[in-house]
Amino acid sequence: MSYIKKEISMILDSGSYAGAVNKSPDGSYFEIQLQDPLALPKGAINVQLAVEEAEIWWTVPNVITGQNDKFYVTHAGVPYVVTIPQGLYDLTGISQTILRELENLGLPTSPALFTFSPDTATSKVEIKFNYTTTSIDFTQPDTPRLLLGFNSAVIGTVPVAGETIVAPNVAQFNTVNYFLLHSDLTTTGIRNNNTYTQTIAKVAIDVAPGSQIVYKPFNPARINADDLIGASRTNIKVWLTDDLNNRVNTNTESYSLRVVIRYQVPLELE
Repeated sequence: MSYIKKEISMILDSGSYAGAVNKSPDGSYFEIQLQDPLALPKGAINVQLAVEEAEIWWTVPNVITGQNDKFYVTHAGVPYVVTIPQGLYDLTGISQTILRELENLGLPTSPALFTFSPDTATSKVEIKFNYTTTSIDFTQPDTPRLLLGFNSAVIGTVPVAGETIVAPNVAQFNTVNYFLLHSDLTTTGIRNNNTYTQTIAKVAIDVAPGSQIVYKPFNPARINADDLIGASRTNIKVWLTDDLNNRVNTNTESYSLRVVIRYQVPLELE
């Protein structure tokens, strides 16, 4: 029997402006309603799905409003609370934000109450206290202590100005190692160790925070999609997770992917 190769390309975009519906509040999940059904004939064989392009903004916040956005400082016996805007921070960014907010509260800036610096050999954060009357309270549950590598404790109020305290744990600014794209266009998808979660692509993070990842693999994974044979689909579901399969917060940014479905049909069906 002779077969002919067929191909279907689709751009799936999470933007409401592009027609996405049922979008989750965190922006990770969306659905597409198809006016023209996705229908593969019953005689189709060798159905394969591949993600050949994707665009994802690397803006997944590591400081989240109401979760870890408060910084508690006491200076000269007076407590202060700094609110850190939700966002994706590195050590420089969070340091600048905290010190700026403390300055806005009228606290000393020359020198600042404390300074942050990295211990690059151990990937830990150092905090140098410039006054003997300053302390930081990491016992509150909504502090970024895990991000900075500190335990639940009050640090500071040092006997000598200029003392440096090194975090006991490695800093955790990089909360996402890579992204996983998922879709119900397949019932299994790419195997991740010993599990299947309908993964259709792994996307590496190769840009600076705040930039867009442009995923164009030289050899994209080709996934079996024989379940589409003989079916008529009018709804497609897509979701984005981190490497631990947790849905991510896209920080209001949309993402998109170009999916290609390839298959073969008997020549007599043409």
